[in-house]
Amino acid sequence: MNNKFAVILSVGLILAALVFGIFFHSSRANKNTIRVVGYATEAFTADKIKWDFSISTNVNDVNDIAAGYKILQNKLEKFKLIWEKQNIAYSDMNISPVNVYKQYGEQGKIVGNHFEQRIFIISEQLDAVEDISINPKKFIDAGIAFERTNLQYFSTKLPEIKKQLLAAATKNARERANEIAAANGSKVGKLKTAHAGVFQITEPYSTDIAGYGIHSTSTRKKNIKVTVTCSFYSD
Repeated sequence: MNNKFAVILSVGLILAALVFGIFFHSSRANKNTIRVVGYATEAFTADKIKWDFSISTNVNDVNDIAAGYKILQNKLEKFKLIWEKQNIAYSDMNISPVNVYKQYGEQGKIVGNHFEQRIFIISEQLDAVEDISINPKKFIDAGIAFERTNLQYFSTKLPEIKKQLLAAATKNARERANEIAAANGSKVGKLKTAHAGVFQITEPYSTDIAGYGIHSTSTRKKNIKVTVTCSFYSD
């Protein structure tokens, strides 16, 4: 019985020593590191535009579905014809299937059908697409009105911008660590760990942030921000 107790006691002492050793090593390691948050921001301009809109028509005859499809088809052909005359290059034009919605009058009675077709165009000619979306007179004169119209702006250079910004934020973190170390009479060594935050892409002068990140597409000019949490060895 005494031997068993001695074995248990010995194992307990060994485990206690091991835990203390790990804690002591971790404590010393933390004392020899500086943890800071680096920050970087950059302004950039989009080089692609997405114009999203719909064309529609109403047909009062509830049973004449074909008429609505025919009217929309004619509008779509007119749109394509006028668009081609603008000589605006585009990388994609997506035309969605027609959606049909019942129209209701008094007492819930069906009085007709609403036909709607969604279209989006992606182009690098931002000025030209903006001008048409804001001043669509050529299309209106042809009987084509744009509904639910929306412009979105994107950058093909965004992946490279993100890489440069991460490097800048890490550099900023080292600069901040150097200031902290200088105040304590120590020096900053090699980078131990680095954890990047989410990117915040917003319109200029926006103070919006979100834990899951932001990617605003509403403006041509944008700001991108990111933080990097770094730990450096210190001497």
